[in-house]
Amino acid sequence: MAGYRTADIHNVLLAGRRSGGKTTLAEALLFRAGETNRQGTVDAGTSTSDFEPEEREHHHSVYSTLLHATHQGKRINLLDLPGAPDLIGQAIACLPAAETMIVVMDPEIGVDSMSRRMVSLAQDFDLPVAIVVNKMSGHVGALAPFLAELKETFGRGCLPINLPTDAGNGVVDCLLNGQGDSDLGPVAQFHTELLDQIVELDDELMERYLEGEEPNYQALHEPFERAMDLAHVVPVCFTDALGDVGVEALLDVIVRHFPSPPEGNPRPFFIGEGADEESFHYEDAPDGPLLAHVFHVTTDPYLGKLCFFRVYQGSVKSGDQLLIGAGKKAVRLSHVFQLQGKERAETKEIIAGDMGAVAKIDDLHLGDVLHDDHSLDHVHHKSLPYPVPLHALAVVPKTRADENKIADVLHRIREEDPTFEAHFDTETHELVVHGLGQMHLSLVLERIKNQGVDVEAKPPKIAYRETIMTTAEGHHRHKKQSGGAGQFGEVYLRIEPLERGGGFEFVDKIVGGVIPKGFLPAIEKGIKDIMRQGIAAGYPVEDLRVTVYDGKTHSVDSKEIAFKMAGKLAFKNAFQKARPTILEPVVNVEVTTPGSSLGAITGDLSSRRGKVFGTDTLGSGTTVVKASVPLAEVIEYEPALKSMTKGRGSFTMELSHYEPVPDRVAKELVDKFNAR
Repeated sequence: MAGYRTADIHNVLLAGRRSGGKTTLAEALLFRAGETNRQGTVDAGTSTSDFEPEEREHHHSVYSTLLHATHQGKRINLLDLPGAPDLIGQAIACLPAAETMIVVMDPEIGVDSMSRRMVSLAQDFDLPVAIVVNKMSGHVGALAPFLAELKETFGRGCLPINLPTDAGNGVVDCLLNGQGDSDLGPVAQFHTELLDQIVELDDELMERYLEGEEPNYQALHEPFERAMDLAHVVPVCFTDALGDVGVEALLDVIVRHFPSPPEGNPRPFFIGEGADEESFHYEDAPDGPLLAHVFHVTTDPYLGKLCFFRVYQGSVKSGDQLLIGAGKKAVRLSHVFQLQGKERAETKEIIAGDMGAVAKIDDLHLGDVLHDDHSLDHVHHKSLPYPVPLHALAVVPKTRADENKIADVLHRIREEDPTFEAHFDTETHELVVHGLGQMHLSLVLERIKNQGVDVEAKPPKIAYRETIMTTAEGHHRHKKQSGGAGQFGEVYLRIEPLERGGGFEFVDKIVGGVIPKGFLPAIEKGIKDIMRQGIAAGYPVEDLRVTVYDGKTHSVDSKEIAFKMAGKLAFKNAFQKARPTILEPVVNVEVTTPGSSLGAITGDLSSRRGKVFGTDTLGSGTTVVKASVPLAEVIEYEPALKSMTKGRGSFTMELSHYEPVPDRVAKELVDKFNAR
């Protein structure tokens, strides 16, 4: 049995921008809580959290890491999340596992786009947010403006729960204490502002407070947690993790004021599918049927596949026979682990509210639900908002041995990373990997190499499409007589354009049985075959309707193969007369840039055939530019963006639609196809 209860657990996500100090703060918390005998550092490669080869090479988090500490008899589970925008899929996958998110920010940087994004995600999932202002020592002058920026960005409820003192070398509580001074002014001022915000949600407490009663910890505990749950209060703490300033105070805040599993907002589970789907409410208790959810998957060099899970109801015990989703076959948990970075310790039980890991269960995947009662077969968690990976590279294994191994390696990476995709493109005949950005794909290539597979990488071919602009008719008679049985089939058809995204429609308008119904599938198959191959430039054809309205047959020589050929060539005949055009994918792009680079960014996007349709001004002189741009123009955009913004810019993109390419581009593509 665990030496603590569900009510003694606090599950916390550590989020924020890369290099904002998340991992350094995690190391300081572990050291201060007595979990480690030294405070590891990212730069030295000695941190408990960042232990994978890619993390030590690049000196930042690449994967989510599970850590734990004990403070004042309470258990704290910390999930240290990657802070790079390209790696946000790892962070999003962990959202269901915690009751609170700490967003770590640097006052010198200001409210950055990644921190803003993580706060937004937390709010979408009803996760209370706390902000830790790290690296405060030596930057005391930046703290007051930064606090004002936090309020402007996240609302008036963004208030300090403690304050820097002694020129950033200490902190003082301002929730339970209203005396003294701080680096930001009299403590009483902040104390009153915070209490005023909390008591707004409790009429009885407000009445006593207005009568002059100073609320104590017991009176404030529940109202404060409720205020956090409702985002009415976003507490701000001050630390300097490297200097061990404010670290113990933050531990105190976590165990005293952050919600435990029974106190937190319930995670959004559902039961049933489609119209029958409804909310599912679980009990945060060790008894009752088990409900656990897999939020992270990784590969251990000794144990193989390792699945991290959070228990919501019941408990997981070593040796349990458990069900996975609606699967009928139970799996046995031979070993159950608690994790501290890469270190693992076997345990007999993981109770409700706690986290653990199991190894070597091939049928268990990210997002799966573990349970022990068939009444929970169709329970599932709310879908997570993973961004679509649009950045791509074509990878070519260097040897036949590499060809044989790469499929397993890519499958393993896909198991671990919900924003990574890999597929063989039958249109371009390339093995293509997709990620969220250049950094993401570079790390994937490193991972492939570290798994013993050598590949070459190059930009992929663009997935262009072909379509038509007007209606046209086509005809073909297929007649073959070369001894023995002959072949005969004659087809008349009409093609007409559909709206973008309309796909393909096949319409039968044959009257009088001039073509028997049994031959129509062969005609349609022949048409689909040539549509996949392309006609004008060798790209798939889409967004049109084909109507077969006439034809001829032969009582002896008509066969499916004949009508397949007649359909294919009649379609080609019509297509060439219907003003064929080539379509290219267009993406919506959001570029985050310092305001000083705004002109360069908008000018560059225009030169790439982009259309800027809006800008948003953020804090700290940062601007987000919104534009639509042909994918071909931004497929290698990141180096140019870094050059224009001196490394401070970032961008995201998602597929918007397809539209015709310029005549010049179309001619180049057609000429290239005809020269083959």
